Amino acid sequence: MNSIKSNPFVSALVAITVVLCGALFYLASSGGTRYEEAKAAFDESYASVSNSESIALYPTLENRNGKEKALKEYRQSIAELSGLFDKFRPGKLENTSPQVFGDRLKQANRDITKAFAAAGCELPEKFYLGFETYSGGLAREEATGALGFQLDGISHALLGLAEAGPSELIRIHRVTLPEENGGNFNPGPNAVARNFPVEMTFKSSESAAREFLSFLGATDKHYYVVRCIKIANERDTPPKVSDAKFEDDRPAAAVAPQAADPFAFFAPDESPEDPDEPAPAEGEEQPAPDAEEAPAEAVDSTRILAQVLGNEEVIVFVRFDVSMFLPAKELPKP
Repeated sequence: MNSIKSNPFVSALVAITVVLCGALFYLASSGGTRYEEAKAAFDESYASVSNSESIALYPTLENRNGKEKALKEYRQSIAELSGLFDKFRPGKLENTSPQVFGDRLKQANRDITKAFAAAGCELPEKFYLGFETYSGGLAREEATGALGFQLDGISHALLGLAEAGPSELIRIHRVTLPEENGGNFNPGPNAVARNFPVEMTFKSSESAAREFLSFLGATDKHYYVVRCIKIANERDTPPKVSDAKFEDDRPAAAVAPQAADPFAFFAPDESPEDPDEPAPAEGEEQPAPDAEEAPAEAVDSTRILAQVLGNEEVIVFVRFDVSMFLPAKELPKP
């Protein structure tokens, strides 16, 4: 204490020096901590930038130009693809008077009924193209536009079916449109087409069924999308022997009485020879065998199978949409 009192200046200087050293130590410690934090943040950012530079589409000038070129070509291809469906975009459907639509429906029904009659196809009772609701009444005027498009699509499909030559149109059904009940069609945000579902059930040969299905995919007048198809044989039991239908082209005198077995006249005559009949003399020409004595091996088995198998028709159920493509949307700018 005496030294401090005797040397106040030195004592003050020592005290100030100790305080400054403590402050400097604190500042150095806190500065080191901030430096470590800053260095860690820099290392993290540097690693992130290094990883970004290593990817294929890093935003360099060359990559930017390539990306713009690719987007331009992609937009062009989409526009070209969309243009292919312009013929299936009728635009805004114009409504007509209920009487005008009713006359169109009657005329279409007459034309298609005539086409099926020419093909020898049987139609269901009260056939009216699936529009049986309007066989005795009129449609709403606000629904005639959509109904007219649906009528054209169904009529074209039925004409294609008549051309294929089925034996019977069992059933036709169309899905009711919301406009028919006073509603409206509201497409979804990503919808590109409006579909008009139709169901048909008919009976035909396999070749006629293939021809009609090919017609739905090949026609350019309407765009059909097959959603479901089911094909069943007309009969679900195997053919019987009694199903065979043979045509006997032998002379009337040589035709033997028909036996219960339809294949009996193909069998060789196994009856024993008449013992009283004299044997032909040596060198004498033997008479030719009768037609009924022809060997069974000479009969063509494929002819027999053709009479029994392959004559059944198929029953086809098909559900398809008549698609009406909506106006093309403008692509967003890149």
